[in-house]
Amino acid sequence: MITRHDIQLLRGARGKQRFSELTDEERYAYGRIHESLKTLCDLVARELAPFGNVAQKLTSGFHVNSGIRGYLPKDLWFAVYPAANKDRLAANPQLFLIVSERGLEYGYGASVHPSDFSNPDAKDAVRAAAPKVFEKLPEPHAVEADELASNIAQSGTWSFCKKHRLVPGESDFKTLHDWLGYLHSPAGKMAAAGTISHYLRPDEVDQVDLEKELINAARLFAPLMFRDWDAHEDEHLRQPRFSAAEVADQPISSESSSFSELLCTFLDEYARARKGAFTLSEGLKGAISSLKARLSAFPAVSKRPLIEVKVSVGQGGWTKTPWIALLNTAITTTTQQGIYVVFLVAEDLSSVSLTLNQGMTELVRGKGQKGAVEEMLRVAAGARTKIPDLADAGFQLNNEIDLHSSTSAARNYEAGTIAHFELRPDSFLSDSELEAKLEALLLAYDKVIEEGPHSVEDAFDDTIESEARDTPEASAFPAPPSYTVEDALRELFLARERIEHFLTVWRRKKNLILQGAPGVGKSFVARRLAYTLIGARDPSRVETVQFHQSYSYEDFVQGYRPSGDGGFKLQDGVFHRFRRTALSNPGEPHVFIIDEINRGNLSKIFGELMLLIESDKRSTEWGTQLAYAKPGEPKFYVPDNLYILGMMNTADRSLSMVDYALRRRFAFATLEPMFRVEKFRAILSKRGVPGAVTDAIIRGMSDLNNAIADDRANLGPGFQIGHSFFVPPADFGYEEGWYQTIIETEIVPLLEEYWFDDPSKADEWRDRLLAPVS
Repeated sequence: MITRHDIQLLRGARGKQRFSELTDEERYAYGRIHESLKTLCDLVARELAPFGNVAQKLTSGFHVNSGIRGYLPKDLWFAVYPAANKDRLAANPQLFLIVSERGLEYGYGASVHPSDFSNPDAKDAVRAAAPKVFEKLPEPHAVEADELASNIAQSGTWSFCKKHRLVPGESDFKTLHDWLGYLHSPAGKMAAAGTISHYLRPDEVDQVDLEKELINAARLFAPLMFRDWDAHEDEHLRQPRFSAAEVADQPISSESSSFSELLCTFLDEYARARKGAFTLSEGLKGAISSLKARLSAFPAVSKRPLIEVKVSVGQGGWTKTPWIALLNTAITTTTQQGIYVVFLVAEDLSSVSLTLNQGMTELVRGKGQKGAVEEMLRVAAGARTKIPDLADAGFQLNNEIDLHSSTSAARNYEAGTIAHFELRPDSFLSDSELEAKLEALLLAYDKVIEEGPHSVEDAFDDTIESEARDTPEASAFPAPPSYTVEDALRELFLARERIEHFLTVWRRKKNLILQGAPGVGKSFVARRLAYTLIGARDPSRVETVQFHQSYSYEDFVQGYRPSGDGGFKLQDGVFHRFRRTALSNPGEPHVFIIDEINRGNLSKIFGELMLLIESDKRSTEWGTQLAYAKPGEPKFYVPDNLYILGMMNTADRSLSMVDYALRRRFAFATLEPMFRVEKFRAILSKRGVPGAVTDAIIRGMSDLNNAIADDRANLGPGFQIGHSFFVPPADFGYEEGWYQTIIETEIVPLLEEYWFDDPSKADEWRDRLLAPVS
């Protein structure tokens, strides 16, 4: 862990500018601190995991061998933040730890101060996000604020500050209430920053159990991290319309009560709780636990071991539409994607709909709201053709449900509905009647999974190089169209020889990594290579994940996860589940794509798979027992028809090189910028870009890339800028200023980052690229 001696070495290094000027001992101190921050960051992320999904960041651009492009960082740090807030709220709020020659600062950051960023776009993003974060924090002297103030007072000495990195121990505000009042004020929103910090001076570092302190901080500030960031402030809370018998404060028995009784109790507890701050009362916790236990005990559910019951009343804030989901964990463990069974509660609590539904969150992120709705309607229509018998069980095979809510989440639930049955206060079912409904619906769920796609993630492939082609409307569950090298040639800028070479190497090695600079089209090429290898445009045989610093063996292969009832449950990871799909179709190639493969700790993530993914180890002969395998469980091996395709950004120096033990198990293929390929000129011409503008792009970007490649001291060929920045979408309409906008908003910020220590060079290239087009 971080020591006083490490801090002293940082202090001694401050007079130096270049990382190469450090002594070996000073350089090792930076490395030790960086590795300690990784460990501590993982610790905080694990502590927050039961509350919601998180993402992690470490010192931007720092590498243990070269610092930040050869220079010393002003300090080293980590930050953990809600994963969903990365873009919409500029990765705020955060739990953080900063290490500098002054000591340690850690705590809660409602927002990072804009001055901490050099990129103008990042500054603007923070200024826009901070007021939205502050609005969701408790008002001064609210019940929640009083409770938090009491907890903070009992946990040590904290400083209420306007920003990070102020004088250690000094506080801008006397109390939490004063600090909250400032954040809610116009001045606070304009300043766009605020932290609650604890400081350790160098001579205090060795006397403190830092892991324990950070765990306590994570628990203390978790309520401020996970809130209802998407909630509409002006929506009023409505009263329940269900009537249920008075329930005493003792635990509810799921064995003696019917599901309908437990459902009424749950809704009444929820209606009372949502009038106040987001805190699960003991009554609501008991109601959720009893409801899950009773639903899991129905024979229709218990005889399907892959079905998992989940209940949600919101994360960090009350949801307007609570739900009770039954998820087949072979295809999805979240209501954000895939197909699942779910009880949806209307916002005014007037009804509950038992539905077969679809996750939409991930689809909206990739295709936008309109495109996502269109695709869900298409999949729903196809699914209904497979389950006509469900109508005989009393279900409506349409999406005509009304959750009496204007929230986007409710509208998406309605749009994604495949089939539904409405439960009302005057028509609640007995347990035997509900068992019949559940059996009919879960049988339909099984059939949809077996006969149709369970994910709608890649329907149109809305990426920058794709060509819109006029095709007749397909049925929802058609046989996937064939996909050959000829199809790939129509969509890619690569020559036939390159594509065939990539495929030959990949088939032999089983594992391939595409590496290249930003904008060379790695993601697009990866998907097309996968389809070509498979021989069909079949998204069901392609799985994609993205590695990050907190990604683990438990995410990837198998591990114990919080079960929602205070315990833990062994769950298969995404690779384990996809392997099962490949095993069930031995004659068909399946492709597992890993984006940002070098962002993760590969030895830690792959575990036993380091051996099993080798091309000559793909058989039962090499099967092994997984780390968390149960006694008697079959040995695990990777089948011969499962191909792995990784992607690496060669321009991100903050990433570690691929583990050498794993490197020899992959073949590598490099993608370069393709400005001078004739197809690039042809597609710009087809999209209406004037020839003079195309000439300026090709000439200017080629010259720029030559300069970047020649600057081997700082950059090199791996930092060249790709052609995809300038490939318009299929529905593009050319307008004056298009080229200049891309240069100003996408290329120049990248150059400023490349040559941050020589801004005149970035300015020179800006002027050259923006010279009048003749």
